[in-house]
Amino acid sequence: MSLHGCVSGLMFVFALTTLAIAQDSEADKLKTDAEAAYQSGDFPKCLDLTTRVLSQNPNDHKALYLRASAHVEMGVVRRDGKELRLGIEDARESLRAGGSKEINYYLPYMYGMTSLANLEGRKEHVDVVLQVGQSVLSRTTLTPEQRANILYQRAAAYIHLKNVDAAVQDYQAAIKSFPGHLGSHVGLAESYVVANQPDKALQAFSDAVQMFPKNPLVYNNRGLFLQHQGRLKDAMADFNMALQIDPKYAVAYANRGFTHQVDRNLPLAEADFSEAIKLDPKHPLFYSLRGTCRLSQLNTDGAIDDYNQAIRLDPQNPVAQADLGFAKYFAKDYAGALASFDQSVAMNANMRYLNPWRSWVLVSIGKLDGLPPILEASTKRPEAERDWIDQLVLFLNGKISEQDLVKAVDKATNATLKNAQLCEAYYFIGERRAQAGDKANAAAFYQQVIKTNAVDLSAYRGAQYALRAAGSQ
Repeated sequence: MSLHGCVSGLMFVFALTTLAIAQDSEADKLKTDAEAAYQSGDFPKCLDLTTRVLSQNPNDHKALYLRASAHVEMGVVRRDGKELRLGIEDARESLRAGGSKEINYYLPYMYGMTSLANLEGRKEHVDVVLQVGQSVLSRTTLTPEQRANILYQRAAAYIHLKNVDAAVQDYQAAIKSFPGHLGSHVGLAESYVVANQPDKALQAFSDAVQMFPKNPLVYNNRGLFLQHQGRLKDAMADFNMALQIDPKYAVAYANRGFTHQVDRNLPLAEADFSEAIKLDPKHPLFYSLRGTCRLSQLNTDGAIDDYNQAIRLDPQNPVAQADLGFAKYFAKDYAGALASFDQSVAMNANMRYLNPWRSWVLVSIGKLDGLPPILEASTKRPEAERDWIDQLVLFLNGKISEQDLVKAVDKATNATLKNAQLCEAYYFIGERRAQAGDKANAAAFYQQVIKTNAVDLSAYRGAQYALRAAGSQ
């Protein structure tokens, strides 16, 4: 899981321009309220208020700027290219109407273009960001904070290009220009994570904590890093500190919950996820996290409820559809599981890891006419190029033996991967044995799955459910 507190690329860097305008008009009040809505994260309200201003004065550059910012934020959260483009166009119009001296007006434009590049995978979008950034940075009239804001946005474009060294240089330059630039401190640390330099990453996270000792976000993000490093006790201490500073910090509850889950303290994990949902009931990931925690506790009904809620909030998320499919599968709703798996793959072809599960569901419900397309996708690959997913599909379609499947595990390049593949191999062998009526040997294979301790895999959970149904766990 990656749940940083820095959910917004703009919220870090915005220093909203104070404009010399009278404060007693209706339009001024609407803009003031819109700015407050934006800062509180109520982007729809910000859109509504600024649109009302612009209906009377289409050239109000501050209203355009605020609406651009809200559009971009919503586009990022929703992964919505249309929303991002609306924000980018408003940002362009704010620059035209307000003039190039309004440096902050470049921020939603740059952030929007980088976000669009991340969504669409189009390099030309970040090329524009780099050009704009270079042009603005060449000005000698920038304040230290303005320079840091532009450097921060350009660094994000370098991250998209996987040019981590350039991103590090920009984050460092931003901090040098304006030492209190929170986003650049966090961005620098995360860049070192991407560059696989954990010592430098930890130092950068700790520098951020030292610079902002009363900010819960820096503790949350260092905690998340420590969690990924397997330092669960230290991570827990950071999440606790974040929540001590801000008891309503939903993200820290979610991250602490996930740390409890990794530590196999599932009741405490579920309690933290529930608290995160209580504080932010519109965050789909919180429901997905609790759903998976409930699934690990063999609570399929609760998991299905949570995954359905996540999908309601984020209907185009293929991972949420896959999660729902697994919950239905373990609840023995095979038709429902197949529908969810198929929906997930239809949304994103990269979800092909579901193909073995789709194959087995089709076999289980006797819908064999659905197997050929899935099987063909694996058989048409040259034998030397077939991966683990292909091997599982071939096995479940009766094309290779149990021995062949286990032998294929030997091709794994590291111990962790080999263990995960053994977990899946033993599970599906157990499933085939159970279907053939060989329940005793099926249970023996399920026990082998449990011995792998690959607790995060669906195959591991499947073995738990199978053993419980057989009265062996």
